[in-house]
Amino acid sequence: MLRSRPNDWDWCGPRTDNAGYAPSVLNWSQASAAGPAISGGKGWNLGRLDQFGFSIPRGGVVIAKVYTRLMAEPAFLHARRRLETVSAEDAAQPSVADAFDALRRAIEASRLPERVLSDLGCFLTDSRLADVPLAVRSSATAEDGEFHSFAGVHSSVLGVVGLEALASAILECYASLWTPRALAYRRRLSLADDAVACAVVVCAMVEGPNGVGFTCDPRTGRRDRVALNAARETAGVVGGDVRPEDIAMAVAPGRAAVVGRSSHSDRILTDDQAAELTRLCIRVQWALGKGQNPQDIEWAHDGRQFWLLQARPATGVPRPAYPALADQPVIWSNANIKDSLPGVVSTLAWSLIRSALWPLLFSTVESVGAPPPAGLEPTRRFSGRAYFDLSSLQWAYYEALGISPSETNRALGGHQPEITVPPGSPFRGRNGRARLWANLKIAAVLIPFGRTFPRDIRRLLAFTRDLKSQDPERCSDDELLKCLERTSDALMSYCARFELTDTGGIWQMLLDDLLERLKPGRGRALAAGLMAGTGQVTSAEHGYRLVELAEVARNDADAMAWLTQGEQVSQDWQKLPADSPFRAGFERFLGEFGHRGVCEVDIANPRWNEDPSFLIQQVRLLLNAPHVESARVQGHNTRREAEMELAQCTRWLRPVVRVLAHQARRMAALREAGKSALVAPLEPLRAIALEIGRRLTRAGALAEPTDVFHLAVEELETFLRGEWDGKGARAIVAMRQAQAVEWSAETPPDVIVQDGSDPSHRSPHTDQLQARRRPKRGRTHLVGMGVSAGRAEGTARVLRDPTEGDRLQPGDVLIAPSTDPGWTPLFLRASAVVAEVGGYLSHGAIVAREYGLPAVANIPDLLQTVRDGTHLSVDGDTGEVMIQNG
Repeated sequence: MLRSRPNDWDWCGPRTDNAGYAPSVLNWSQASAAGPAISGGKGWNLGRLDQFGFSIPRGGVVIAKVYTRLMAEPAFLHARRRLETVSAEDAAQPSVADAFDALRRAIEASRLPERVLSDLGCFLTDSRLADVPLAVRSSATAEDGEFHSFAGVHSSVLGVVGLEALASAILECYASLWTPRALAYRRRLSLADDAVACAVVVCAMVEGPNGVGFTCDPRTGRRDRVALNAARETAGVVGGDVRPEDIAMAVAPGRAAVVGRSSHSDRILTDDQAAELTRLCIRVQWALGKGQNPQDIEWAHDGRQFWLLQARPATGVPRPAYPALADQPVIWSNANIKDSLPGVVSTLAWSLIRSALWPLLFSTVESVGAPPPAGLEPTRRFSGRAYFDLSSLQWAYYEALGISPSETNRALGGHQPEITVPPGSPFRGRNGRARLWANLKIAAVLIPFGRTFPRDIRRLLAFTRDLKSQDPERCSDDELLKCLERTSDALMSYCARFELTDTGGIWQMLLDDLLERLKPGRGRALAAGLMAGTGQVTSAEHGYRLVELAEVARNDADAMAWLTQGEQVSQDWQKLPADSPFRAGFERFLGEFGHRGVCEVDIANPRWNEDPSFLIQQVRLLLNAPHVESARVQGHNTRREAEMELAQCTRWLRPVVRVLAHQARRMAALREAGKSALVAPLEPLRAIALEIGRRLTRAGALAEPTDVFHLAVEELETFLRGEWDGKGARAIVAMRQAQAVEWSAETPPDVIVQDGSDPSHRSPHTDQLQARRRPKRGRTHLVGMGVSAGRAEGTARVLRDPTEGDRLQPGDVLIAPSTDPGWTPLFLRASAVVAEVGGYLSHGAIVAREYGLPAVANIPDLLQTVRDGTHLSVDGDTGEVMIQNG
């Protein structure tokens, strides 16, 4: 740490070293810790990049307080007061030009305090920069931030050598805050002059090709592109002095490829170098932009490696969108996505999931020739939770297939607003005929889908078995990289087909609507009854089989002794006698379902094969709930009752009802089987991730292998490629762990309405919408969506996680935030299920219908409204929940 005379130290530094001195010049580590108010935006970002293991030239930051104290000197106060009343429009007027010139000359002619000069001298010596050409760059406290870039507004001085030249360059940076352009920029942003102080970045020059990189297309905003500019002259691109080579890069999971180059006499970067630089830029976006906020990056290449010279948020970037939605706000919703991703998602999981969500959202409309705008951002995280662009989804299905926003919302579940669409029937005119034809094309795909999709499931499961057969410990880095790439390709291809199981929900909706016409007020309940007791729903089979395992255990003395002895070690079931029926049954269960788990979509969570303690707990609880032994019978009875009631229908409609019910049941079964197959590759992928974590731990980059789940897959890939040695990984993990804790303490709304092009900006409409959705205090009558028919009463048991299932007593009403497959083993001990989110086609709804269990979904703020222990009456026919007391 730099030192100076103690008696000069009272005004300058933010913190002190062991001798009590506060430095006026910070190294990168100190600049990162000090923050942007002290290091300026540019200096703070460079400090963070150094902390996170990126290659940053040797250097540091002159703190902003040096500028602040200098500008407080009486010699400058009078000149500054002359400019205080100058507006943005008047800043370029000749009448004030002399005032600007005089102030800049006075600043440039001044002298830095001796103490600061002494610090600079020590800094140059300690950093081995005394005889090295330096880049001296302004780092204003308000620049290079999320909302204001100040790009090109303040000065940089290049090729500076020695202390005297460095001091002059620093003063030149200070003076650049007092140009007409800089003052006008502050006025337009409503920033007071005193609100913008100037720190200064000082670092070694990097000789060689240099340029900028944007982690999106800065002109169109496409998020599937990285735009690179390259020049041979030092600072040529940034200074605007040369015509750079423009390189357009297409980015996809595990891929970066050149798709365009501007005409240039020779290539400045090879295709391989451009791909490596693209991956570096994506790493920066994960480090500084949470993986989703585009970054504007300056770089240089010294002939051996890339160096980062600057990184800041890319501001003013347009957002790709449907032209028809240009005047409408963007609605971000978690709707049915919260069913599978209910909380804060690990970084590794999100980096894997977000690419797969594209085909899960838009494959159907793409299949009929109506793809969404290129480079659209369909998903992002708010407070660490997953959301998707509901506005674009509603328009995509309206424009391509004539499906109204209300129908889209009905399929998704959730309480979402609707976009505005043209009035009248969407099936009139030329566009209407195109939509009718598109619907016929979808029908042609859906009719044989029940026969063709099982082949896709078998293909993915075969791929998973092959992936599991490879021992990650024996694989080279390159082999692990290829495993990641192959898995990404397999999942993307599979998700494009799996999305049709959502579209296939049309059979259920047609059945609902038909029966509702036949039996007003009763039709949807009857439709739900027809879905019960099929024995074909994979996620429901978990529960059936656990009930049967509990029955086997009752007749297995060794198993009963082990299950009732108190706390069990999860893998001790393997110590039961070889001829134990329970052991054999449990082994078969894990063979079929062991790839699943609680909150299974997040790869950070263990699979049941790895940790079966949740399953063992459910078996123990089922031993004390004998009434669930008739679970399969209950489902069959519910279905039989619905069929008997419908037998009174007009004779000619019976075949129609029979066909629709058959197709709806088959599609529900395929959806659940498809979801089970979809998460199957995550088991070997988790093993690969943990092996990468072990390698990073052996290299000293991580504290323990499980920290790997705080890294993005793009970061792991650069490690496997040898482009990153893991330096800075501990700091990245620490940042993301702290961020996850902060996010977990937040309760974001289910719908976020965003105005303008900045998706990080939350509109006031969001809070207004939440206020309308929130149940009033003291309400005793809650209304949601009835997703499974029947009525039940019981004690409310409010659970936020399925691992709290031991609190659920037989006959309780299960109150849950959502119901992914990890919850379904609890269903058979409940008399009814009520969920805060979820739709008619959500996993919990399908399983509840299979069990013949009354269920209601989509009651906003349910967990805050219903108190644990309250007596409830649940009507799955009408979607009503009555609070009887409390």
